[in-house]
Amino acid sequence: MSDWIATDLDGTLFSRSWGDEESVPATWRLDPGSGRLEPSSWMRPSTHRSIVALQSIAAIVPVTARDADSYGRVNIPGIGLAGPAVITNGAIILDRNGKADPGWENEMIRRLRPWKTWLEQCLAQLIALSSGNARPRLVAGPPGQHAYLVAKADAGWWEGDAGREILGAIEWEECRISLLGNELQVLPPGLGKLQALEEVMDRYFGGRRPMFCFGDMIADLEFMRLGEILATPRQSALEYAWPK
Repeated sequence: MSDWIATDLDGTLFSRSWGDEESVPATWRLDPGSGRLEPSSWMRPSTHRSIVALQSIAAIVPVTARDADSYGRVNIPGIGLAGPAVITNGAIILDRNGKADPGWENEMIRRLRPWKTWLEQCLAQLIALSSGNARPRLVAGPPGQHAYLVAKADAGWWEGDAGREILGAIEWEECRISLLGNELQVLPPGLGKLQALEEVMDRYFGGRRPMFCFGDMIADLEFMRLGEILATPRQSALEYAWPK
């Protein structure tokens, strides 16, 4: 299939807050009490119908910050997302069989290796400076490498005095810093959804641009601009950023 669509997942196709009796389960988690899988986020019925229809004429390519484990918990009835896919903010590309693309894996090991120690030091700084208010962790990338750092906090904490002080105190080097709601993401140079999606475009679709690109955050515009048509969900951060 030569036509394709690139789409962010969380906040774009599905969300934890979109669950009701008509919503379609999209991600799953193990209930510690019953030991059974239960839905953890949902897709709006209209979005589900649209994507099911679109996949009959175009390949659906996820573009997500989810790591391999978290991406494995995405299972939407009637929608195939095995691959190609861009996961872990571009550190990993999945091929058509859902396996890590070895060529991209080797390239990302080369790009990320110089930043491994720095990311570990940054993690230690955030733990020490935030006094438990931020919950930082390193996200696994290709074998032996950290992809990026993420630090969640309570709503509004990063915008408060303590959060802003930390953001100003750490030397971020050449890394890209993004605040996505209550989550701080620290991406090393050479890592990003755009770079990986360009590789997918060239390797799997003969350089053909995606028909549509979907996303919900301002940061998604970087990869969305590859598309012939761009779209965002109603009441997304991207919609609120548009001039009135």
